[in-house]
Amino acid sequence: MTRDQVLEFVKANPVAFMATAERGKPRVRAMQTALVEPAGLVFCTGVQKDIHQQLVAGGSVELAYWDAKSGVQVRVRGEMERVADIAVTKRIIDEVFTFLKPVVAQSGYEAFSVFRLAKGTSVVWRMTQSQGPLEIAQF
Repeated sequence: MTRDQVLEFVKANPVAFMATAERGKPRVRAMQTALVEPAGLVFCTGVQKDIHQQLVAGGSVELAYWDAKSGVQVRVRGEMERVADIAVTKRIIDEVFTFLKPVVAQSGYEAFSVFRLAKGTSVVWRMTQSQGPLEIAQF
């Protein structure tokens, strides 16, 4: 898959299983991709959460997206970068994660942090070709 095809796949399947590390131990959780943009995949989390600390300490991640209907898994790995633009945080909360507006009303937009995976490597696995070679490309 090309980068554009990966971005389209993620738009259609926005929930990723995000793997990070904490003290050398793997940590995985489901995360909804907040924004899918030409610049990369954007995630938002609370600054009080463990994942925030893990990404600040070392932004190396692997994301796994799955489409059960087509039997395709796309993994993207790379380094997350912090997005310090409050306008991006506001856009995510106001347009995508509207359920978080009460938290903003109480604690402000500063209660959230935003990270972007701008580049890395994508790996595509297809059930129909489970024994075949993986599709590996730069993301």
